[in-house]
Amino acid sequence: MSAKKPLEILQRSIDSEIIVRLKDGTEYVGNLIETDSYMNMIISDAKEMQNGQLVARFGEIFIRGNNILYIKPTNAVL
Repeated sequence: MSAKKPLEILQRSIDSEIIVRLKDGTEYVGNLIETDSYMNMIISDAKEMQNGQLVARFGEIFIRGNNILYIKPTNAVL
């Protein structure tokens, strides 16, 4: 079994839908446009979710990597 490299998986998720959960419990769902080695990311067509409910929609958002609890690519090729 080979080890997975999280940054490589995240890079392969560019132009795909991802779910990002922040440390404060807020979730964002949208298309990953760009990311860097600190896991900072730009997401387009973002939806802010709180307890499974839609709170807001954004055209494009920037999320700092140090605020992220987890990232879930919805259709990444692992």
